[in-house]
Amino acid sequence: MGSEIDSRRPSKESSAICFSHAASHNGDGGEARAPRSGSKGSSGRGPRRHAEGHAPSYVDFARSWSCQPRRSSTCDFTMTPGHSDDSDRRRREDHAHSMFANAEDMKRKVRENLSKEQYDVSKYYKKTGVWSWLAKHPRFEKITLFVIGVNAMWIGIDTDHNKADTLLQASPLFQIAEHAFCIFFSFEWFTRFMSFVRKRDGLRDGWFVFDSMLVFMMVMETWVLTIVMLGSVGSGSGGLGNASILRMARLARLSRMARMARLLRAMPELMILIKGIVAATRSVFFTLALLCGLMYIFAIAFTQLTVGTEVGKEFFAKVPDSMYTLLVFGTLMDSIGAPLSKLGEESPIFGALFLLFVLLAALTLMNMLIGVLTEVVSAVAATEKETLTVTFVHHKMQDVLKRIDENSDGMISKSEFAAILGNKEATEALHEVDVDVLNLVDFADFIFAPEDGATEGKL
Repeated sequence: MGSEIDSRRPSKESSAICFSHAASHNGDGGEARAPRSGSKGSSGRGPRRHAEGHAPSYVDFARSWSCQPRRSSTCDFTMTPGHSDDSDRRRREDHAHSMFANAEDMKRKVRENLSKEQYDVSKYYKKTGVWSWLAKHPRFEKITLFVIGVNAMWIGIDTDHNKADTLLQASPLFQIAEHAFCIFFSFEWFTRFMSFVRKRDGLRDGWFVFDSMLVFMMVMETWVLTIVMLGSVGSGSGGLGNASILRMARLARLSRMARMARLLRAMPELMILIKGIVAATRSVFFTLALLCGLMYIFAIAFTQLTVGTEVGKEFFAKVPDSMYTLLVFGTLMDSIGAPLSKLGEESPIFGALFLLFVLLAALTLMNMLIGVLTEVVSAVAATEKETLTVTFVHHKMQDVLKRIDENSDGMISKSEFAAILGNKEATEALHEVDVDVLNLVDFADFIFAPEDGATEGKL
């Protein structure tokens, strides 16, 4: 029996094939490379490594193929397409977890995104020049965000106090404010446009395209429409005619409120709430679907049970009327005593049935929905906190590495590594992500062990 088991045990070559197959089918798209010479498996059949330096595991391999033992007294491994019971169970678990937010899954996706190259529009900007310097200056960005906030508040003031149909008919204060805002946003757009090395690269930046549309609408309303009106008045045509069209043009100013989305990027707390709402959309949808189904069932019951009664004519005449009554009075509990008292007077059973619906809808489902939203926001907050921490450490370490890299080869030698650990900013950044700097010192010789006859290892 022992020899039979040994003969059926997967060999090192078959294990290497599993690893190689997983490397070639990895979803990251990274190319596999051969192991170091002199290491185990150097014959070319050993485990391959990804370009990132991590060997694929049997877990990655099992995503496309499942190694299932046959039901016999001996150990046998066969590779068949993954439709096993374990894979079905895993898919069901993934589907169940997809309904409710999972903090660990969110963090895993964040780590995958952070491992990729982060998008930065400044890489399309010119390296030198006044326009690119101004566009990349943090103070210019802060001034822009401040003006966007002031413009949002001014729109409310203009709506309440400016009763003129057109800008020409408005008081000088409103005219000056409109022209000032139009000048600033046009200058901000022109600054960013002139910063691009290739002007067509502006189409790659969603925020630039978004601002371009808003600036275009603002210029058309503030300047172009005013010039057209002046020309028509000068020619004696009596203006543009119907003032309702001009009022509709004024409603286009509401599109400027969309600029406030840029303010959200500067306020992580608001982004956490918005991302929590987006992440909870699926959970909220299914909860509300269950609530609608519950209201529909009870609506049919009340409509049939209260036929020919006064309470039926008032609250449960038809199924839509019954669903409205159950939503407003039973779920949102607005003046719940009005239908409950009349149902109780008609029949105690009707009152008990209505209280049963309140128990299921208002006290169970709605509170469960609050719990789901709380869990989702907590998961999103934990994910955003990790994202901000990793981003902070990434930028801080990049600045330190640029200063310490002596030969500018993009690699870290042992001496440069020692300089990094001696840098206060670097050690504080590593401490933010719970990296034990003292243990890094102890493992320096192991990390920078020479490879392939090199005098010194590098990272």
